[in-house]
Amino acid sequence: MHDDHRGLPELETVAADYLEREGPDLLDRWERHQAFWEARMAAGLDPQPRVMLDRVGPEAHVLSRGQDRLRGVNFASPDYLSLSSHPALAQAAREAIGRWGLGASGPVCVQGGSLPQQVLEERVADLLCCRDATVFPSGWAATHGVLTTLLREDDHVILDPACHPALREAAARATANRHAVSQRNPGAVAAYLALLRLRHPRAGLLVVAETVCAADSGDQDLRALRDACREHGATFMICAGHDLGAIGHGGLGFLGEQGLAGEVDIVVGSFSASFGSAGGFVAGNASGLKPALLGFAGPLLHATAFSPVQACIVLAAMDLLRSAEGAQRRRRLMANAMQLRQGLAARAFTVPGRPSGIVPVEIGSIADARRLTRAATARGGLVELVEHPEVPRFSARWRLHVMADHTEAQIDRMIAIAVAAREEAQARSPG
Repeated sequence: MHDDHRGLPELETVAADYLEREGPDLLDRWERHQAFWEARMAAGLDPQPRVMLDRVGPEAHVLSRGQDRLRGVNFASPDYLSLSSHPALAQAAREAIGRWGLGASGPVCVQGGSLPQQVLEERVADLLCCRDATVFPSGWAATHGVLTTLLREDDHVILDPACHPALREAAARATANRHAVSQRNPGAVAAYLALLRLRHPRAGLLVVAETVCAADSGDQDLRALRDACREHGATFMICAGHDLGAIGHGGLGFLGEQGLAGEVDIVVGSFSASFGSAGGFVAGNASGLKPALLGFAGPLLHATAFSPVQACIVLAAMDLLRSAEGAQRRRRLMANAMQLRQGLAARAFTVPGRPSGIVPVEIGSIADARRLTRAATARGGLVELVEHPEVPRFSARWRLHVMADHTEAQIDRMIAIAVAAREEAQARSPG
């Protein structure tokens, strides 16, 4: 086992520290970056990426980047309702292949759309009480497509400092006028909107909020943010990537919990966490939104359309989520999340946010988090380590993903692994 010492790059630096900004050889600029990852792998501090060697489930068999085969209890896969291997969804996929073939024939604008995709868009719009919805190949594509289509260089967008990097990246491609304002304080957002509207009366203003923050499982007062947007003539967009389908009555997530279905300008979401398939969508009530996306969103113009097989899988998932089984799976998910949160908190781990499929665990420094992750992986605990840029530069945390099919024994096992890993990491730390 590698001996830890202060100052080693594999312990205390992040990948962004090794990005070369200049040089005539575009590929040579990445050599220092590659050396950083090789040093981490040699030290056993490279938990990701991993390749799944079997289907996603509460237990997993994976292959590390160093070609090590690992088995363990799986808290690294966001499959909250355990639908990625559900028999009903598998049957829907088989039937779809028989009727529709394997994939779309091209972009939506070139006859790449399909009847299952159209039906799915109608179902998503109905679920969210919106005029219409547009399906994208992925949640990232939906986010990128809507922000780059709507925003112009003179427009302004307000984002939470802890928002998902995909939101920051897409906004950066659209406008330089990006403002980081904590959305846990709707009053601060309202004050900032008032200032922007005073200074830029002709500019478009957009506030982007997440129903649940992937970094810390925090939620916002969505109604207060919506009201602030209406007061100052701003557009309000909600990203519902981690709760839609998995939480709340009918699976409407925190949007439904706060009574805002149909009351938000734009809803962006993903199918990957709760619907057993890749894909994403943009929904809204403005009559011009869908034509704008179909005419100008790059992921729809230049990429193959959403597969009819995937559309049929999501439709089957939506049927299941509206059933008694779907309600039962949501209850099990919340019970499992509470068991894991309470068990970790009782053992002096800091677990912020509110109960959801995401259970974030604050660990401390990057070095401590990497040591802890190495020790947990060795004990059969497969976790997601979150570092900069998703969290502040000198901190790190675990993002544990709970599944409805996790058993109480598996959750207790993960808690025991975390405790033992912390003891080992502390014993090895030179501080």
